[in-house]
Amino acid sequence: MDIGKYRIEIFCSGKEEKEPVIWLHTFPGEAEKIWNASKKNCTILAVTGIDWNRELSPWPAEKTFAKGENFAGGASEYLTYFTEEILPEAEQELPFIVSDRGIAGYSMAGLFAVFAMYRCDKFNKIGSISGSLWFDGWLDYVLSHKPKTEISMIYISLGSREHRVKEERMARVKESTEELIQYWKQEYNVIYEINPGGHFSDVTGRIARGIDHLSEVVC
Repeated sequence: MDIGKYRIEIFCSGKEEKEPVIWLHTFPGEAEKIWNASKKNCTILAVTGIDWNRELSPWPAEKTFAKGENFAGGASEYLTYFTEEILPEAEQELPFIVSDRGIAGYSMAGLFAVFAMYRCDKFNKIGSISGSLWFDGWLDYVLSHKPKTEISMIYISLGSREHRVKEERMARVKESTEELIQYWKQEYNVIYEINPGGHFSDVTGRIARGIDHLSEVVC
């Protein structure tokens, strides 16, 4: 289905009258591969058509690559549209009662998933897979704010070589991610996995495993 400029793909297991849903921001054509690689223990609602650097970044920041674009900091505006327009309209089409709701994503979408738990109360499961948790000022933001939702679990994964890059900010990803994990573990159920390879290794498999972890936790 299309809502505004966004396309929402729904992958429904049809197993139960009540079922968890995981919202996923991703690229066109990727969600079906993720669904096929998953255990299908939940319904996946995948949003595509996002401007990643503009709509998923929490505040403006300089670009990471010379040929890239600056981060525009539009996550707050997009989150409002997502939770008030996209989410309710799409979930109306589901043939079951939503038992609980998570949000997950890769790279900038992984940062956005964590951002969402600090800005709204819609999601109780958070998945950041190879998330851009190195983002300028993000660590300080988390340490000085409290989530606006009840969290049942946080799933974090990272590639073993993701921090071995020339870009200094991105090279902080392992250090920043692990500091955040230790902080979150003081209050929440956190699963942290290290995957072999760099940022672009086995993206589909990593996301599918993250969604499986999120969907196996009963709330």
